[in-house]
Amino acid sequence: MAAEDVSKQIAELTRRVEALEARLGQTKTPSALREAGPVYYVGADQRIQSGVVIPAAVFEDAGMTPGEMLVELAVYLFDKEVLTLGQAKALAGMSMADFMQLLGQRGVNMHYDVEEFEQDIETLKRTGLWG
Repeated sequence: MAAEDVSKQIAELTRRVEALEARLGQTKTPSALREAGPVYYVGADQRIQSGVVIPAAVFEDAGMTPGEMLVELAVYLFDKEVLTLGQAKALAGMSMADFMQLLGQRGVNMHYDVEEFEQDIETLKRTGLWG
């Protein structure tokens, strides 16, 4: 995707996010989120991807930052065997060693098998991080 195309898409997405923020500032109702449509972001591969909107009140009520929420989500999804170890540590934004240490501190079982290892290698190859 050309840089100009990405810039145009980001400008459009920014306009949509600003419109959503303006609506939330006026109504502060969950229906505004339901009516707003998806939020998008540019992924590491420079493609536009869909995302999730989490109201600021959720973070305030939980007493967490967005980063802390992502770590909790990553630990939960790894523990439930929804994400591989590599996927979960990426979601948490942590190094493998730090994420594994966190899992140990939390008493989360390291259910990392050959299939997950192979999936992680494929992910690394696909992202260009595997030589």
